[in-house]
Amino acid sequence: MITWMQKHKKYLVITIWVSTIAFVGAGFVGWGAYDLNSNRATSVAKVGNRNISVQEFQQTYSDLYNYYASLSEGKFSAEQAEEMGLDKIALDKIIRENLFLNYADELGLDANNQDIIAYLMNDKSFQVDGKFDKNRYEETLRRARITPKDYENGLKNKILLNKMFDALNLKATTSDLEMLSSSYFMKDRVSLQIVKASNNDIAIDENELKKLWEKDKNKYLTKTEYFLDTKYMPNLNLDVNETVLMAFFEDNRGNYRDSADKLLSFEEALESVKKDYMLKNSRKFALEEYLKIKKGESNATEPMKIFEDTQNFPINELVKAQVGEVLKPFEYKDGFLIIKLQKVVRPEVMSYENARSEVLKTYEEMKIREKLEEKAKKALENFNGKDIGFITRDSRKSVDGLSETEFLSFAMKLFESQNKKGYVMLDGKAVVYTILEQELLNSDKLKEYNSLLIQNMGAIKNGQLQQDLLDTLQKRYDIELYYRR
Repeated sequence: MITWMQKHKKYLVITIWVSTIAFVGAGFVGWGAYDLNSNRATSVAKVGNRNISVQEFQQTYSDLYNYYASLSEGKFSAEQAEEMGLDKIALDKIIRENLFLNYADELGLDANNQDIIAYLMNDKSFQVDGKFDKNRYEETLRRARITPKDYENGLKNKILLNKMFDALNLKATTSDLEMLSSSYFMKDRVSLQIVKASNNDIAIDENELKKLWEKDKNKYLTKTEYFLDTKYMPNLNLDVNETVLMAFFEDNRGNYRDSADKLLSFEEALESVKKDYMLKNSRKFALEEYLKIKKGESNATEPMKIFEDTQNFPINELVKAQVGEVLKPFEYKDGFLIIKLQKVVRPEVMSYENARSEVLKTYEEMKIREKLEEKAKKALENFNGKDIGFITRDSRKSVDGLSETEFLSFAMKLFESQNKKGYVMLDGKAVVYTILEQELLNSDKLKEYNSLLIQNMGAIKNGQLQQDLLDTLQKRYDIELYYRR
């Protein structure tokens, strides 16, 4: 029964085709410059009978940029966009869409004004009290710097693509669902044996240890050292009255909340308000001293040495700093610290003696794994396992010698394997197994997850259909590129 999985592995490997960004297939090459011919001056490319306007390209680029910015919580930069070639990704995406649009044209499909009106009427982004609102529609587009004409042209293409894919949509059949359910929820009746290895099973060979260091010695480096001159500025202990604290609280009221995110009263937040007020004024005082040191009117006189992994120091700023540079004060202990970079000692290859303890860890891990694999192979030859019954991919069983996490890891790797017998390597132990019996179709699971299975199988079948269609359309329609970075 195990060979059944191999015969149907095309469908058992669940790779749902959801790429909306990268162009599928070989990347486009042969980029051209902007073509100043009057027929093509406003286009970045032509696909079949469709021109891709500069505005369409810019809108697609903007949408992708905003998408990546949202993933990185607004930290995505223009430099990162350029580095990843976001403009090419945007162009590839819109070319892919236009290949499909050409095919929709060929099929005689169309999106008319009624289609566009129906879409707009049902778009909640443009609704007020559950009804389409023209003012909201126009204001939303104005803020996005899109004209209604351009938006509705893009919407027309979107509707046309939806019509085409709806027409081509392949439904999941009963046999499809049974096959997918089998791949997800098949059961194996397993007998297993656990073998272990530890430091007690290996001997340290000093010559081998030194050879390992010689082979990988560039991995064993000293830490970067930073030699600093510092000046510590303890927090001010100001005698401040309640009126001043109340004014500070009112200016920063939103910062004082309880665990349920409810605003605290002044009395409830008083201790935090005092601390923050002192901190703000202490920072101001430290910044004044920082400017004096920077101008040479004062000095940082206390020497200090730190390493690249020293906690509570602005290491990222030190990495970029030049020798002699003074860094802005940062919170340190019960005050602020101002630092001036005097010298940087870069990493060097450690001597064998200094690196030995680190090399030994790697050596022991390697030797323990070798010994463990040796034991697992012997156990497999002379198998003496315990029948633990049927398990699935997500089974949670109590098995002596395995934690719940280890058992889950074993189960996942077991169902990835095509072998009836074998072993799974874990941390410091191996699970040797034999599959005694297999049940492919679990009717209860099929019923329980029917809607999810229909969705996934539809994605698999239609993803493959779209992939094959795209490959064909690339050969069917000419693609002219006028754009160069």
